[in-house]
Amino acid sequence: MDSAAASLRDNGDRLKAEVIKLRDAVKEKERTLAEKEQALSDKDQRIEQLLDYIVLLRKRQFGASADRPNKDQIPLFDEAELEQLMAELGLSDAGEESASGAQAKTKAPRRKPVRRPLPAHFPRVEKIIDLSSDQKAAMGDEWTFIGYDTSEQLAVIPRQHYVIAYKRAKYAPKHDDVPGAGQGVSIASRPDQILPKALAHSSVIADVVVRKFVDGLPLYRQEQIYAREGIDLSRQTMSGWVIQLHERLSPLMTAMQRFLHQGRTLHIDETRLQVLNEPGRENSQLSYMWVYVGGPPDKPVVWFQYADSRHGDVPEHFLCANDDPPPEMYLVTDGYEGYNALSQSPGILGHAACWAHVRRRFVEATHGRKNTAAAHQMVALIRKLYQIERNAKESSPAARKALRQEQAKPILDKIKQWLDQKVTQVLPKSPLGTAIAYTLKLWPKLTTYLEDGHIAIDNNRAENAIRPFVIGRKAWLFSGSPRGAQASAALYTLVETAKANDLEPWAYLNYLFERLPAAKSEQALLALLPQNLKTEDLSR
Repeated sequence: MDSAAASLRDNGDRLKAEVIKLRDAVKEKERTLAEKEQALSDKDQRIEQLLDYIVLLRKRQFGASADRPNKDQIPLFDEAELEQLMAELGLSDAGEESASGAQAKTKAPRRKPVRRPLPAHFPRVEKIIDLSSDQKAAMGDEWTFIGYDTSEQLAVIPRQHYVIAYKRAKYAPKHDDVPGAGQGVSIASRPDQILPKALAHSSVIADVVVRKFVDGLPLYRQEQIYAREGIDLSRQTMSGWVIQLHERLSPLMTAMQRFLHQGRTLHIDETRLQVLNEPGRENSQLSYMWVYVGGPPDKPVVWFQYADSRHGDVPEHFLCANDDPPPEMYLVTDGYEGYNALSQSPGILGHAACWAHVRRRFVEATHGRKNTAAAHQMVALIRKLYQIERNAKESSPAARKALRQEQAKPILDKIKQWLDQKVTQVLPKSPLGTAIAYTLKLWPKLTTYLEDGHIAIDNNRAENAIRPFVIGRKAWLFSGSPRGAQASAALYTLVETAKANDLEPWAYLNYLFERLPAAKSEQALLALLPQNLKTEDLSR
């Protein structure tokens, strides 16, 4: 009996141990299965992400470059929460809005092209075209001349260069007893010139600068153009002019920089630049061109700065380089984190982020494979924010702020609610997921523009200012030296600031280069700044 009980007890222990063993084996298999399922889920997400990337890359490579959704692919938004969101805001459905807009555009009659008149200030050469003598004879005396039917064509005379021959009067004493005869021949002084030893007049130097820094024409192509015109002007010579101009323009640039700190807002952006022969750096290492757009609304400044780094201390040192009190202004930038340190500097009233970058990300999400309805809806909401800005374009800053508080803030509040809800419902690395994460990360900065009517809703001022540099870079690719990059920054500053103040770049540079050598006082320098000139001043 005791042996039977012991055997049963032993069998029970073995059975229990076996059950525990089997239970552990099941748990291990469940864990392994869960890991495999997670791995498969991760792979599926990665596949979806890559497929979305393929769609976006195809769009970027072959699609339209404008940041607008494809109207042919806009679905009807049937998600209940989105329809409710639009209803709460009193907005029409984005899909219907877009569809009706597209339909209206289809049905609208095409406008007949209208030829614009040619500029009135161009000289006119009249050419009278009359009937032949035989035609007039056949008409007899029953016809009376009543006037002309006039039409105009634009004609061009190829660039005409001419040579200015400076003849300096020379005087010699008639005899040795004449006062000052010991000095020999007396000759009239050379005229002041921006580059005294250059063979080119200020008009030619201005032309070289405009062709490169406005039209994006590299110096080697200009060399070829001059050669076709029979002028031996090497790229090395023109490059030397650019370097020398930077040195001569230094006092003027110092005076212009003061205007940059007088505005309520400061827009900043940066782009890459390859500079050769930088001390301690490989030629393959990237440098950067920074742009600052600020100044009073009626006297804007577009300032370019070359730096060998993209670090956030570059703009910080630029704005706080001297002992002057730091400017009180709002920053407007994209989402680059390097600006965060600058936003904490004394004098910075706030930091506003760019809604154009947010919109761009959601527009990309509309070209994805999934969740396009939500992306389209968000683009529609952002479009409403921009419509408010267009309505307030001509308003005063105070009126603009009031309109934003009344109309834009409710939309922003609903956008925030929708983002908080949607962030948990989409794949984090999908186009829509990355757009939502980007927007939530910048949300406090995206609402800063509500605080002051001077603040723009986006950073397009800086992006538009830096675009000529980006286009030019595609042609000339790199700067040959740090001095060349610094000179380029100064000249881009001049031409873009001139354009921002409604001055024609060549006319301004020619005016400046002729008069700068004689500007010895600070008042004379200030008079030559683009902010203090009008178009009619340049023709004097």
